Amino acid sequence: MINLSKVFLGMLLNLLVLLFWVSTGEAHAQKHYSSVSVNKNNGKTTITVKNGNKKSFSLEYEGDITLSDDDKDIKAISRGGYMEIKKSAFGNRRRIFIEPDANGKLIKKYYVGRSEENFESEGRKWLAEILPEVLRSSTLGAKQRVNRFYKKGGTYAVLQEVGNMHSDHVKSTYIRLLLDKNPNNNDLTAILKVVGNDISSDHHKAQILKHKTKTFLATDGTTAAYIEATGKISSDHHKAEVLKKSIRDGEISETRMKSLFAITENISSDHHKAQVLLTALKNRPLNTENINVLIATSQSINSDHHKEQVLKAALTSPELSRSVYNTLLKSISTMSSDHHSANVFSAVLNKKLDGKSLTDVLQLVNRNMSSDHHKAQVLKKAVLKQDLDGGGLEALLSALKGMSSDTHQTEVFKQLAKKSFDSDQLINILAATRSMSSDHHQSISLMAYAPAVREKGDTVKEAYRDACGSISSELHYGKAIRAIH
Repeated sequence: MINLSKVFLGMLLNLLVLLFWVSTGEAHAQKHYSSVSVNKNNGKTTITVKNGNKKSFSLEYEGDITLSDDDKDIKAISRGGYMEIKKSAFGNRRRIFIEPDANGKLIKKYYVGRSEENFESEGRKWLAEILPEVLRSSTLGAKQRVNRFYKKGGTYAVLQEVGNMHSDHVKSTYIRLLLDKNPNNNDLTAILKVVGNDISSDHHKAQILKHKTKTFLATDGTTAAYIEATGKISSDHHKAEVLKKSIRDGEISETRMKSLFAITENISSDHHKAQVLLTALKNRPLNTENINVLIATSQSINSDHHKEQVLKAALTSPELSRSVYNTLLKSISTMSSDHHSANVFSAVLNKKLDGKSLTDVLQLVNRNMSSDHHKAQVLKKAVLKQDLDGGGLEALLSALKGMSSDTHQTEVFKQLAKKSFDSDQLINILAATRSMSSDHHQSISLMAYAPAVREKGDTVKEAYRDACGSISSELHYGKAIRAIH
């Protein structure tokens, strides 16, 4: 019996501890929780605020409201306007209604429950208590208050008041009004730190950062603070919108562009990441270093469709050095779709490449592309657009021999036959046809070179006959041999 009592007592203590932590956690969450609902209709504004610890109230007003300098009283309301504050807490309902009479003098009424009480004794005291809470939880009198705080203590005074607010909507309103004061660079940096650290909502963060983009990006110091604040936005959508606007509107230095691309790399959405990079390519010239960084950033795009968009756009830039091509090829190598990588390769081959760059491209085509159809498309484009000197022909023939489809190999060999080659090159091409398993396709490929072979010496003709020797069908062998006589 004693043991059973001890067990029961232990369970009871554990339950009490659990209830204590739950209630403490709820109280902590309520303390920092705040939501503001605003509705405007025909000049009337209704604001409902839900704060932690059940400090909820509703505010309804119409017209221009003038506050006292200590924020504890209403000094004036424009003709035809009014203001009503309601609050319920622990079953206790209180309400203040204020409107001007015909002469502009304010009539102030105070209610507890359904009963009207004397305003001057209790109502004025309650208004002085509730009004600062109302003002810090809503946008009522925001412009008047910002003007007053700014006049007394500048940007610091306004930001100090912003620190007393819980609602990101209200904070955002005050900060945007403050930005209209054209603060100096040090003040802008302080504002951006508040935006990055004290505003939780990505929507409101982005709203502020897009409000005065050119102002924020006017100096290197404020640009650094702006980029840091942008990096603290979690939402891919809002982060991308801020970055795109900063690219379009600001004169970001090349050094700061690298920081911007670092933030872009942290965007999870391939769509939004690609849109930022495309905006950069479309709206500003980039030096070689930043083109390189941008293309390197594209490697983190998982979608081959979006990666293709970025890489093809990057290829229109005039700043394409050897190092940029190397980075570009690394990005292409991360693509799994032969269709999309073939489109990028095709765009690359529209550029005039040196022998080393062309060799690198063709070697990557050989390694990474499994589709003979798409590989043949790329190789034919290389034949059409590039000079195959300096290792280019060797790389192309190697890629050709790596194809399993004789039909697609034949397409490339026939395209290749339209170009002029010296004897050594022609001998290498003829030897490459021996990799084909189809007698029909090998004979067609060889016959495409017959006119060029007839004009060459005995060494080339002998190489042609050797290649024909790998054809087992007498019919196709005969056709190929007769073509050079």
